Amino acid sequence: MTIMSAEAEAPITLKKVQLRLCVPQHVLIHLCEKGVIEPDFAETSGRGKRREFSQRNLFEFGVAVALRRLEVPVATTAFLVRLLRSFALATERAVDGFALPAALRAADAELRLHFYDGTFLVFAAAGGAFRKRLLLGANVELAKGAAARPRIEKLGALPTEFDAHLEIDLARIARNLHA
Repeated sequence: MTIMSAEAEAPITLKKVQLRLCVPQHVLIHLCEKGVIEPDFAETSGRGKRREFSQRNLFEFGVAVALRRLEVPVATTAFLVRLLRSFALATERAVDGFALPAALRAADAELRLHFYDGTFLVFAAAGGAFRKRLLLGANVELAKGAAARPRIEKLGALPTEFDAHLEIDLARIARNLHA
């Protein structure tokens, strides 16, 4: 669990997450208990202790709920959210001033998650903090083990040979949560 500074932002309660996403609390609790979302501020540790979340956690919930609406399994959803967090942390180190979800609220910001044939994941970023289009791909079929880390590579173009394709507009989710 990452503990964030209370001075940086105010924590968000589970009730507020529920109201923003319009989903039952038990769905959100399930995502926490299955390790899909790790609260940045506080994890429940017994009776009377509540979870507290960051803006990034709210965004991660939005992504997880979108994936679950498409009946993506919880384990796959957790894996994709962890990859999103890794992408965000790496991008924060590489791009000055970049932080999710704030960086995606700019009108020209674009970040999409593409999932091809259930085995290949691509983050496609452009606009906003990105000076040029960025495509990062990873073969996630090889990384099904809990400790496995996929090898991420830069791509010249989106894949064209596939049977199935799932696309999540991460920038739209970020903007909708901010509205």
